[in-house]
Amino acid sequence: MSKFFKSVNGFLNNKIGKEMGKLDPRISGLIGNFFPGLGGGLENYGDNSFLSAIENSAEDLRNNVANAGIVSARSGKGRGTESYDWRARLRPKDMGIAQFYGRQNTDGVTDAYLMDPLKKMGGMVWQTTPQIYLAGQVDYNEHLGHGMNYPVYTYNNSRPPPLPVTAEFYANDVYEAQYLLAVIHFIRTCTKSYFGESAISSGQYGTPPPVLLFEYMGDHGFNKVPVIMRSYSIELPDSVDYIPVVSVVGGEEQTTFVPTRTNIMVDLAPAYTPKKVREKFDLDAFRAGSLYKDGFM
Repeated sequence: MSKFFKSVNGFLNNKIGKEMGKLDPRISGLIGNFFPGLGGGLENYGDNSFLSAIENSAEDLRNNVANAGIVSARSGKGRGTESYDWRARLRPKDMGIAQFYGRQNTDGVTDAYLMDPLKKMGGMVWQTTPQIYLAGQVDYNEHLGHGMNYPVYTYNNSRPPPLPVTAEFYANDVYEAQYLLAVIHFIRTCTKSYFGESAISSGQYGTPPPVLLFEYMGDHGFNKVPVIMRSYSIELPDSVDYIPVVSVVGGEEQTTFVPTRTNIMVDLAPAYTPKKVREKFDLDAFRAGSLYKDGFM
């Protein structure tokens, strides 16, 4: 018997024993025959129906707690209880997928591209659970007059929290190594703008780095949050092995070595257009939880 049940039994016996001491000895003896050990005397846990009821209730409680953790994942209105992928994902917007992941030859045939593994995965998907710290900020103006003991604060503005996302990435085989190389190339690419003579000839000069979509944890977590990548860091440790990855770019075979384990940190920041903030943000809708579907957080 567990310490919990023994402590409950001892407490109840002390309380009941005091009351039974006030009864006629014949009545207390009759009660002792039906409930051995009740109110003092030799304990017989196997025959004590009261403690058995407590044990059954505790077992039911444990089962209820375990069942409470089983949640039917719903992927949206009208989609039933079908499971969906809630892993952390960073991807380009739908309109820019073709341009971001691949290029076209003059004959219309798409070249093999370094980021093909990400295109198949639907974006940069974190292999392991990332570590994220949410730290929002509210700015107030502080007014402190001469001789005042307490400042007066007036609200200025609120800022959405930055999203530093850190996680381990692994390359245990050639396929994971290709994926890791694609992740590294993805991060390098989405932090650069169109510039130079080629951008002028294509008419894309001045185009800044793209606004991406960050998704994680489901409907009320990070639901298609528009973000920009402000910085990144990729660890290239000296204590792990490196795997060669062969790529074909422009008909030329190229080899790149990637680590079997690395830590990658990307610093994301929510980026909303003035029109979206002005027309769609509604504090009452946000409080009710219905504004997450528009990417607000």
